[in-house]
Formats: sequence, C-alpha cells, structure tokens
Amino acid sequence: MRRPMCQTTRGGVCIQVLHEGVRGWKEARMRLKTTALAAITVGLLIGAGGGTVIAAAVDTPPRLVPEVLTLEKAVDLALSNHPSLRVASGTQAVNEALVGQAQSGLFPQVQGQTGYQRGTANATRNFTGAPFPRNTTGNAFGYYQSGVTLNQLLYDFGTIKSQVDTAQFNLKAANSDADTTLQTVVVNAQQAYFGLQQAQRLVTVSEEALTQFKKHLDLANGRFKAGVAPKIDVTTAQVDLSNAQLNLITARNNLLVARVTLNNAMGLKTSDVYRVEEPTATLHDQIILDEAVELAMRLRPEMISQRAQEQAAEAGIKAAQGNYFPTVTSSASYSYNGTDFPLVYNWNVAGTVNVPIFSGFLTKQQVAQARANLLKTKATGEVLQHNILLEVNQALLNLEAAKERLQVTAVTVTQAKERLALVEGRYRAGLSNAIEVT
Repeated sequence: MRRPMCQTTRGGVCIQVLHEGVRGWKEARMRLKTTALAAITVGLLIGAGGGTVIAAAVDTPPRLVPEVLTLEKAVDLALSNHPSLRVASGTQAVNEALVGQAQSGLFPQVQGQTGYQRGTANATRNFTGAPFPRNTTGNAFGYYQSGVTLNQLLYDFGTIKSQVDTAQFNLKAANSDADTTLQTVVVNAQQAYFGLQQAQRLVTVSEEALTQFKKHLDLANGRFKAGVAPKIDVTTAQVDLSNAQLNLITARNNLLVARVTLNNAMGLKTSDVYRVEEPTATLHDQIILDEAVELAMRLRPEMISQRAQEQAAEAGIKAAQGNYFPTVTSSASYSYNGTDFPLVYNWNVAGTVNVPIFSGFLTKQQVAQARANLLKTKATGEVLQHNILLEVNQALLNLEAAKERLQVTAVTVTQAKERLALVEGRYRAGLSNAIEVT
C-alpha cells in the first residue's frame, strides 16, 4: 500500500513514520518472545524425554585432539597431518622422475610414422643431367608411406652416465631434505607442546596469585575496620589484586595463543579445547661438546644433503665436458611406401659418428657454469657447518644454564614460601605493613 504524504513532522522526521517504526518494533519484539518461548518449551520437552534427540539435532564434529594430549600423540598428529611433509614427498617424487628422464637416453628410441601426400612430379633433368621433355602437367598423384625407426646411442664418452649420476645425487639430497623436514616438524611440535605446558602452568600460578591477593585484601579490610591498619594498606592490596587480575588475563590469552601455535605445529585446523600433560623434570647425562659436534656433522640430514649436492655438482662438470667428445649412434628403419596398393617395403641400417667442431663456445660456458656451481655448493657447505657448530654450542650452553636455573629456582621457591608465611604472620600480629606483605 502506498504511504500517504506526511503532514506532521517533529524535528524534521515524519510522525507517521515514527509511529510505524515503533509499532513494527513492538511486533518484532513480540515475535521474538514467542519464538524464544517455543524454543525453551521444545528444549524442556526434549530434555525430559532423553538426550537422543539433542544429539541428533546438534551435529558435533569429531574431536581431532584428545582432551589430554601427550607429547607422543602430538608428534604423531604432526607427522600425520603437517603439509610440509607432503611438500617434501612431492619433491622426492619429482627427483625420482628426473632420474628416470636421465636414464631414458640409455635405451633405444623407437618412433613410428605414417603419412600421405598428394602432388605433381614435374622435372627438367634426370640424375645424369640429360633433360627430360619439358611437357609439364597438372595431374597429381598420391603417395603413401608408413614405417618404424629405431635409434640407439652406442657411446658418448660418459655424458649420459654423468647426467644420470647428477640426477641420482640430487635425489639423494632430496631424500635428506625430506628427513630434515621431518625432524623440523617433530621439533616444532615438541617446542609448541612445551610452550603450551608452560602457558598452562603460568595460568595456574596467576590463579594462585589472584587467590592470595584476595586474601590479602580481605585481611587488610578487616584490620582497617578494626582500626589497627591505615587506609593505605587497603589501597595497596586493591592495586595488587588488580595487577593480579591483569596478569591472569594475560596468562589466559597466552594459553590460547600457545594452543593455536601447537595446532599449527601439528598441521591441524581445530577448535578443540584440550590440555597437555604436566611436565616431569628429567635431567639428562652430561653431553660433551666435541662428541655432539661430531655427531651433528656426521648424522644431520642437512650435511648428508650437502654432500650429495656436492657430488651432483661434480657429476655435472663431467656431463658438461662430455659435449666436447663425439657420440656414436646406430639406427634402423623399416617402411612401406608407394603410390598404389599394395605398397612396397624398404629397410635400412646405419651407424653415425657425430663430432662437435664448433658450437659458439656453448660447451665451454656450460663447463664454466658447472664449475662455478660446484664452488658455490662447497661454500654453502662451509656456511652450513658454521651454523651447525653454532647451534650445537648454543643448545648445550642453554641446557647447562637451564639445569642451573632449575636448581636455583627450586631453592628460591622454598624460600619465598617461607618468607610469605612469616610476613603474613607478622602482618596479622600488627608487626608489619602492607608493603612488606606485597
């Protein structure tokens, strides 16, 4: 229905429009109440009749992570789900295919062909040079041809063999890189797990601190009301309580961030709420630096990959140098051809020696590139060795520092508990103030 033109306004707004808006809002509010009442009634009926219908109505996704997550389970989930492992697997498959491509040059190359052409065959001279009659014609004829050709490399002074060696060493490097990726996924999952452990403990500590400061505030209020403590004690306790609340908010947020970080390390997209097992203090045997460095240089997959890459670069030099030398090939063909059916057959066999004479310095530059690549690869290996040495030293130093901090912290915690008990006793007896309690 068309709305009549507004006759009365208030503050520039049509009164009829205001009334319609209020009426519509009241109707919508009534519908909302009715819907809510119906939903509550249905919920009560379902609850009284049993929980089967509720379970059917709510499609709860299955849990991806158990409610209490162990370290072993976290690592298993990471190894099963993290996409970087699939990337590494794809790289391995690519290099396996490259090995097969390089080896294909060692096998016979067989090609089949068939064709038909139509045209004229006017000529002016025969093979002796004597002229044909120069009567040309536009008459055309058809020519059929079908056959098979086989080519086989006999010898190329090791060029293809060097190419195969290069591909195989690259595959070995890719396999070691996949091992590196696997170890990285495991380490990241472990670190994220320990980070969540720490976040859980900090939440517990913050909650305990909040409870303690609430007790301090109650004690300060009681002493202030009894007239044995100044107002500043109450204010100080309130400030301490507010700071404890802020610390708890930060700790809980850090807990959520730590859980998301662990989900990412496990390669999961989940909103499951879970806890990790409480940590247990374990002290490892003394690790000797020289032995740790020797093991790292020998066993770390990055070093195995580096050595394979250097071998691949050396084989690449030999493959490039092979282009200086001749190649010996053989070929054979068998075909049917003719202008009319039945076609006649022909066959031939041949041996060929291809001798490179001049290629515009292409081979020279290819060899130079291969040698430069070897130098670069070896330099990269030296950088890797320095980085591994640094990582091992840092890890051992951090481990020793953590052991020492653990011992000192245990003593500090005991002393802090004793001091807190003494100070609280002094404060209750009126021998101390709120600042000392804090």
